Amino acid sequence: MTVRCFMLEPIERAQVGLRRYTHWDKSPDQHHYHSALNQISECFSRIVMEPDGQWVFRHVEPLMPSHQDPRWPTHCKCGYGFLESDEWQVFTRTLYRRSDTGELTTIDDAPPGAMYDALWIPWWGGPDGLSLMVKCPNGASWWIDGRASNCTMPDDDTHRCWIRHGDPPRITVDKAGVTCAAGAGSIQAGDYHGFLRDGVFT
Repeated sequence: MTVRCFMLEPIERAQVGLRRYTHWDKSPDQHHYHSALNQISECFSRIVMEPDGQWVFRHVEPLMPSHQDPRWPTHCKCGYGFLESDEWQVFTRTLYRRSDTGELTTIDDAPPGAMYDALWIPWWGGPDGLSLMVKCPNGASWWIDGRASNCTMPDDDTHRCWIRHGDPPRITVDKAGVTCAAGAGSIQAGDYHGFLRDGVFT
């Protein structure tokens, strides 16, 4: 199976949702909590740099609705009914536009092949100043400009564990450059192991 990559472009808008959740050690999923989210609106959102150089998300925060508002979720998808003492949260998720279809999506909801600049982690970016992340065919996220878990030069910040060539999203990733001895330019992410060539996962 092959998956072609596309860019996610921020549009200065975010989804606004009402979320209920509670931690539970015996949760049936890996996150160990009951959770449910109802989307109710959108708001202005922008990623800005703070005076200390850190990038943060800034939203026009909506008001917290009354707990009697019927838009609040009442149950987790597993059937658990939320208690009054469980958490109440107004939840915002930044929206992006797909470069291939124009469709709006969040990073969480984007399908495999979604590539974006994670500019809030700029300290290990590529030569073009981008800090590229992409979703692999199995949905796992790969920080292309990050450090490999099996890096053989963990104290060296001049090399890159993966070398990328071309302009996003049509990039090829290999070991042709100043790099370490980890791997052969492929990515192992969970149950997926493959290569990214000319913007296509193989």
